Amino acid sequence: MDSMDLSGRVAIVTGGSQGIGRSIALTLAKAGADVVIIARLPESVSLGTERIHKPVDPVVDEIRSMDRRGLGIIADVRDPEQMHAMAKEVIHEMGQIDILVNNAGATWGETFRMGPLLEMTSGDLDECLNLNLKSFFHASSAVAPYMLSQGKGTILNMASASGQGASPGNGLYGAAKAGVISFTLTMAQEWAPKIRVNAIAPGTIAHADRAAVHPYAPPGSRGPNNIPLGRTGDADDISGAALYLVSDAASYTTGAIIDINGGRQ
Repeated sequence: MDSMDLSGRVAIVTGGSQGIGRSIALTLAKAGADVVIIARLPESVSLGTERIHKPVDPVVDEIRSMDRRGLGIIADVRDPEQMHAMAKEVIHEMGQIDILVNNAGATWGETFRMGPLLEMTSGDLDECLNLNLKSFFHASSAVAPYMLSQGKGTILNMASASGQGASPGNGLYGAAKAGVISFTLTMAQEWAPKIRVNAIAPGTIAHADRAAVHPYAPPGSRGPNNIPLGRTGDADDISGAALYLVSDAASYTTGAIIDINGGRQ
């Protein structure tokens, strides 16, 4: 049997309507999983022209075109009550939860900014943590009890290279992603052996709807010339590793933080 075959499993992908989340959702569906996409309505999000927010329906349609069950749920990952309601709805509609991919997040958004730390406010910090750290706790806490009662499950958290060292001009996001890494390690310890928990830490990833390098990055710090493999990554570079980590091929892997950064240190 193919150890990366996900037939018969149900996966939830937060922020799955675009970018890395969309790529992961489609990759899991191609591997046989039924996939639930969690996203907000585009009209409820105001992220500026660099951060276009896309509707969930087209991705769900792509999943269903593969003869998989696809479900779109409109919910805000920052709201713990909505995350618990989401988990209940998935159980009601799909019968089980085998995989959770905590992907939703942003380097800046409608309620917080990015920039040098002395230009940031406590409000910016709170809102950045709400989206990029606390949401991971909310979704995982909502889903984990079902996985524990089933006796198995796997959670994949999307961390970032920004959380593994200094992140000039983007320190709030870096602090949040450092927290995601710590959460990953602790969840892996506390929820073993029934739930495996791992993380991916992407480096510079190009996105069709935004620039790969944020405007406050030091000149030349994250361009292709500073990456040993000579290019920025894309969403598909992440989705292959995601498939591995949530599949039985990684059955002896938990608490791992996988760097996908083109060799950039």
